[in-house]
Amino acid sequence: MTWNRNRLTEKLGIDYPIIQGPLGGLSSQRLTAAVSNFGGLGSFGALSLSPEEIKNVISQIRSLTSKPFAVNLWVAMEDDGARSSDEAAFNRSLAPLASYFAELQAPRPQYRPYSPSRFEDQARILLEEKVPVFSFIFGIPPKEILDECRAKGIVTVGTATTPDEAVAVQEAGVMRSSLPASKRVDIVVLSFEPQRIQ
Repeated sequence: MTWNRNRLTEKLGIDYPIIQGPLGGLSSQRLTAAVSNFGGLGSFGALSLSPEEIKNVISQIRSLTSKPFAVNLWVAMEDDGARSSDEAAFNRSLAPLASYFAELQAPRPQYRPYSPSRFEDQARILLEEKVPVFSFIFGIPPKEILDECRAKGIVTVGTATTPDEAVAVQEAGVMRSSLPASKRVDIVVLSFEPQRIQ
């Protein structure tokens, strides 16, 4: 195997072992498709979208690429301030980024009032649409969802934010193929707090 042909690229059906970060609420269908078209795994972060919006995004990505791509969801979707955050807080959080939006001539994200989303409803769309790769963070989907992904040939990729979560993701069988144990592919992406170098 070479650097660009390995178990990861074979399992995901990509040319290069490059996975685009799903970028939370800043994803775009064009970027997702472009990364996939160039041989990596494009990823779209759909955490704040309704099931119908997710279905539309998947359709748009498929109109731009025939290559594998991932849709990412957050399993645990609320933090303590989710229900009380308002447009003023949203604008304050974007203020430090204003010069970057201007420099890149990028549209500024628009405020959307809080609307609770159920992970299970979002995941159901990914299953119905048979996305090539279902990635997730902040928890582990229920066993029934992971089992249905396996049955439909949807590859699952979990992101762990702690070593304990990494163990739990691995124990859930994420990214396990039906190959013999000696040839299984396990992927756990660890994201640790950055260390400041003095």
